Parts: sequence; structure tokens; C-alpha cells
Amino acid sequence: MKLVIVCSLAVFSLAAGAMAQTAVRTGVFSGGAGSGGAVVFAGGGSPGGAVSGAPYSAEQVTEHVQTLADGTHITRPAEKALYYRDSLGRTRIERTFPMPPGVPESAIVRHSLIEINDPVSGAHYTLDERRRTATKFSFPPALPAPSANGAAARSTGWLTLAPAPPPAASQAVAQVDVAPYAQRKEAQVSHESLGTQTIEGVLAEGMRTTMVFPVGAVGNDRPITTVHETWMSPELKVVVLSKDSDPRNGESTIRLTNISRAEPDAALFQVPPDYQITEPETVLPNR
Repeated sequence: MKLVIVCSLAVFSLAAGAMAQTAVRTGVFSGGAGSGGAVVFAGGGSPGGAVSGAPYSAEQVTEHVQTLADGTHITRPAEKALYYRDSLGRTRIERTFPMPPGVPESAIVRHSLIEINDPVSGAHYTLDERRRTATKFSFPPALPAPSANGAAARSTGWLTLAPAPPPAASQAVAQVDVAPYAQRKEAQVSHESLGTQTIEGVLAEGMRTTMVFPVGAVGNDRPITTVHETWMSPELKVVVLSKDSDPRNGESTIRLTNISRAEPDAALFQVPPDYQITEPETVLPNR
């Protein structure tokens, strides 16, 4: 069995620009893994995942604990972020990076990252409070229409990609033998509805996804079981609680706290007038 890989310089350049922009959006996703549908993690600020008419503000807390083979527990410092979304779908995320374990608070000046995503004007800003600067990335305010052949475009958060066109004569084509990979055993995936419950005053629907990797699936000599649990608010269209358990990486919990349904201050979604704004040449085209 052969797999044809099409290498296009234009596609690579576009993806590289998108990856640079995605790097400042850690923790904000649309299309959560294992959900079987669109899941918007707190913020929902991607161009393809903007949510209007559901304003809120909240604090997101991320915790991670890893257990070693000898029973030792390694607990990472909790990561916290503030999220805001107005009725227009504009979002603001304020992240403060935690200090490494054992480092006193006074030893290092805390650095925060502020992101403003405005699907109305088609702009994403990253703000540096210390330097009073902002970097602006532009994207099309409107989503592309389905392609001419009827296949709908697919959204990847920052990029909305139409179905891939046939390779042109100028594109490099490489043949890769993937037969050895086809012999690997696939993980067994099961989904379980957990019903509904109220979390932080918000009604949420739960879903548990269990993956069992059989012996030899990833070089393992024993079965590996991972569990991914999400509680999503249908009203807010955000995940208010997420739990992951993986014996290879440990246990992670992401939760929203202090959820408020009030309309955030409009000034939160604007770059302060004393900031210097720079705009890289890379702009996501309206494909």
C-alpha cells in the first residue's frame, strides 16, 4: 500500500503562518478531540468558532498531577486564565504563567499574555503589558462558502480549509510506503453519555470517551486505557469542566470558576490607545 504526499510550498507557507498565530492561543480550541462534534473550549475565540449572543466571563484553572511508577506524585503549579466574551462574539484571554516548582514569587517578574479576538473586524491581537505593544493578525470576518463541488469547507480554528485541489504538475509528489503502519492495532474507542449536572451555576452535558490501546498498538506490552471526560454548556457553548486520565502523562483537570453571565466591559476588547500596534505581513487569505 502506498500513500501519496503532496508537498506544496504555498500550502506550507500558509500553514507556517497559521502555526505562529495558533501559538498564542494555547488552550482555546474548536473541535475537541474525542467529542464527535464541535467543542469550543473556554473563549471560543477562533475565526471559525466565534459565538455570539452568549456573553460571559470566568476564570479557567488548569491542574496536572503525574504519578511515577514508584508512587511519587508530581503536581504542577496551577495555571490560571481569565476569559471574557461579549454578545458580539469578541473574546479576551488574560494568562499569567506560573512559577516553576521551588522558585520564589519574588525571584522572577511574572509575565502575562493578553489576547483579544474580534471576529467582527477580523482581527486578533496579542498584547504585551510591559512593553505597551500589540501585535495584530488579520483574518476574513466572514467564513468561506462551500466549494464549487459541493463539499463544505472544514474549519481548523485559525484556518478554514476547502477540500484539497488535485496536485498541479509543478508540485513535488513523494511516494511513501505505509504498509508497516497499517499492521498496527487500532485503539478501541467508546463513548458514554454522563447526563447533565449544574457546574458553577451552569447546566452542562457530560460525555466520557474511553480509549483502550491493545498490546502492540504503540509499542506497549500491556493494554493502555485513557479516559477523556468533558462537561459542555449548551447555552454558553463552552466546556466548563474537562478531565483527562492517561497513565503515560498523568491526570489533568481544566475547569471554569466564577462564571458570570453579565455583559463584559466593551473596553476589554479594544487595544489601549497608548499601545504601539505592529502587523506582520502574514495575513490569512479568504480562500
